[in-house]
Amino acid sequence: MLACILARQGVSTLLLEGASHPRFTIGESLIPETGLRLRIVADKYGVPEIGWIGTFHKLRDHVSSNCGVKRSFGFMYHRAGEENRPEEINQFGTLAPPVGPDSHLFRQDTDAYLAAMAVKYGATFHSQTRISEIKFGDEVELLADSGRTYRAKLLIDASGMRSMVSDQLGMRDEVPRFRTDTRAIYTHMMGVKSADLLLDAGDRRRLMTPLGQSTMHHIFDGGWMWVIPFSNHRDATNPLTSVGLMLDRRKHPNPQGEPEQEFRRIISAYPTIARHFAEADAVRPWIRSGRIQYSSPHLIAPRLIQLPHAAAFIDPLYSSGMSVLIVAVDLIAEALLKAVADDDYDIERFRFVEEVVNRGFDHYDAIVSGSFDSFASYDTWNAWNRNWVMGSLLGTFGPLSLWMRYRKTKDRAYLHKTTEPSRMGVLGSHLPGVVDVVQASRADLDAAIAGEISHAEASERIFARFRRADFLPPYMGFGDPRQTGTATFTLLPGARHVMWYRRHADPIYRENCDFPLLTYARDGAGFVLGEARQSGRRTLSALRDVFFAGNRDGRHMAPALSAHRHLLTPVQAATAFDDELTGIDAAGTPRSMA
Repeated sequence: MLACILARQGVSTLLLEGASHPRFTIGESLIPETGLRLRIVADKYGVPEIGWIGTFHKLRDHVSSNCGVKRSFGFMYHRAGEENRPEEINQFGTLAPPVGPDSHLFRQDTDAYLAAMAVKYGATFHSQTRISEIKFGDEVELLADSGRTYRAKLLIDASGMRSMVSDQLGMRDEVPRFRTDTRAIYTHMMGVKSADLLLDAGDRRRLMTPLGQSTMHHIFDGGWMWVIPFSNHRDATNPLTSVGLMLDRRKHPNPQGEPEQEFRRIISAYPTIARHFAEADAVRPWIRSGRIQYSSPHLIAPRLIQLPHAAAFIDPLYSSGMSVLIVAVDLIAEALLKAVADDDYDIERFRFVEEVVNRGFDHYDAIVSGSFDSFASYDTWNAWNRNWVMGSLLGTFGPLSLWMRYRKTKDRAYLHKTTEPSRMGVLGSHLPGVVDVVQASRADLDAAIAGEISHAEASERIFARFRRADFLPPYMGFGDPRQTGTATFTLLPGARHVMWYRRHADPIYRENCDFPLLTYARDGAGFVLGEARQSGRRTLSALRDVFFAGNRDGRHMAPALSAHRHLLTPVQAATAFDDELTGIDAAGTPRSMA
C-alpha cells in the first residue's frame, strides 16, 4: 500500500520482496475502522485500489472473489466437557453498505494485487530478492544475496517478526513489554462447516447475523480460536477456511506433540468445537509458534521507519493489527511526502508516527490481555468484551464522520483531519473517556484474579460503569449482561446512533460520531443502483452470447480498470499497435518509422 501511495505521488520507490507472490500469510480479517481508513487513504492519496480492499463488494468485483464477507464478529463461549450454551454467544455487527460490509482477505490474492498495483503506479519491484547486509549513513545501502547493491534515501522496514533491521540495530525489547503472552497454531482447512450448523434452528433465528458470515471466535479458559471462512457468500470461489488456535502460555506453556495433534487434543475437551472440526482437514502444513509477542520502544532511526508489524505484535484477537497498520501507513505517507519535497529526512519529522503506533499497541494490549484474563468466567468475559465493543464503535464513527463529510462537500481538509492527534487512535484510544473506562475495568479484573473480589462482582462493577458512561447510547445495552449483541449498522439503526450522539452527547463525542445522514442514504441508494446496473449488464451479455458470437466488449473498459484513465481498452490497444506499424501517430498524423 505504501509503495502504491509513494509511487502514485511521483516518489522514486523501490519495493523489495524476499519471497514471491502469491504467498500464504495470515492477518485476514478486517474490522470497520480498518475498512474506513483504507477508503480514506485511497481518496486522500489517489489510489482507489486501496479503497477496494476495504469493502467487500468492491473487493469481490474488482480484486478477488476468493475473499470472504464479514458481517459481524461472533464469539461462542465454551466450558470443558459441555456443549456451548446459546445464550453465551456474543455478536458485534460490522458496517452495512454503502460503507461495509467488511471482508476476509485471502491474502495471497490481495497482497499480489497490491504488489502489481505498485508497479502500475511506477514503483520498481524486485521479488525473490534476499538482503544480506544493510548499511546506514548519508544514505541506506542494501546488499542482496545476488551481489547487487541498492541505495536509497530512506528505508521502510516491512519485514515483520523476522526483521533483520531490528536485529542489526538492537531495536527490540529483550522481554516484550506487553502483558499478553500467547502462542499460535494455525493453517488453512477444507471441510469446516458453518458455525450456524452448531446451533438448532431456533437459536439461529435469534442471531444478529449468520455466524458463518462473521469472523468466528471460540472462547475458552486458556485460549481462543479464529475461524475465517472464504466461502461464505453466493459468489464465493474459494472453499478454504483460515483456522488458528491462540493459547495463553500461562496455562499452555509448552507444545505437546505435533501441531495438529496438539490442536485436536485441545479442541476435544470442548464438544461444540470438536463438532465444528470433525470433518475438517488441513490443506497446508500446520504452523506453530513460540511466544508471538515482541515489542520495540522505537520504530524510527536515522534513515529508517519501521511499519508496525516490524516493530511489535500482540495477538490477532479482534483483528486490530490491521488498524494499527493503516493508521501508520497514513501517518508515514503524509510525513514522508513532505520530507521528499524538502529533501529532509530528519528523524523528528516522523516522531509522531512512533508515538501514535506505540500508544495504539499499548491500548490494544490492555484490551487483549484483559480478554485472556476474562476467559476464566463467562461473567467476566461478557462484561470485559464491552471494552473492545466500545472502542470499536467509537473508533469506527470517528473516520466515518470525516469520510461522510468529505463525501458531501468534497473538501479534502476532512481527509487530512484523519492524522490530527484528536482523531488518531486505534479502538478509540485517543478519547479520554474510553481510556478511563478500560483502565478502571482492568483494575476490577485484576482484583478478581488476585482473589480480592469474585468474578461475578468484577463483572457487575464493569457493567455498572458502562451504565454510568454518558457517551454510550443506553439502548445498545453496554450495561446489560443479557444483551449479548449490539445494534446492527444498517441504514435505520445507523441513523439512530447518529441522532443519539447529535442530541445527547457532549461536543467531543458529538464531533466524533455525527455525520450528514442524507449523504449516507444517497450513497446507499447509489450502491443499490450500481449493483442493479451490473446485474443488468451481465444479464444482457448472457442473452447476447446465447444468440450471437460477435461483440464489442473490447471497446469498453472493465470497471475494475476504469480508475486508470491512461490504460487502453483492447480495441484501443490494437488500434495503437496498427497505427505504430503504419506510421500514424495518436492524432492521425503520419510519422517516420524508427
